Amino acid sequence: MSLPEDEQRRALSYPGGEDGDVPAYVTCELDPHLYGEHVAHLRHLVPTEGVPDELWLVWGGAAGMGLRRLPACEQTGPSADVSCWLPVRHRGGHVWERYE
Repeated sequence: MSLPEDEQRRALSYPGGEDGDVPAYVTCELDPHLYGEHVAHLRHLVPTEGVPDELWLVWGGAAGMGLRRLPACEQTGPSADVSCWLPVRHRGGHVWERYE
């Protein structure tokens, strides 16, 4: 879906955002699902307290569409250099499980 212009402006001015653009089009990055919240990664944020945070567009839940700062999933993959970049406590599998 197209990222609404107001959400795009808010994402670009979000505190702690690293330099760069945000995508004009987004899709849910979780495993396919018909209900509940959907999430799309918008940009990297400067870590707080050593925890890498990311800025996500969240929609489809009771709160409607909005930006949310969420820490990254802490799970590592089959090799030490692979980690799950989805939000912590995400539904479905980790990113590396999609390609096994």
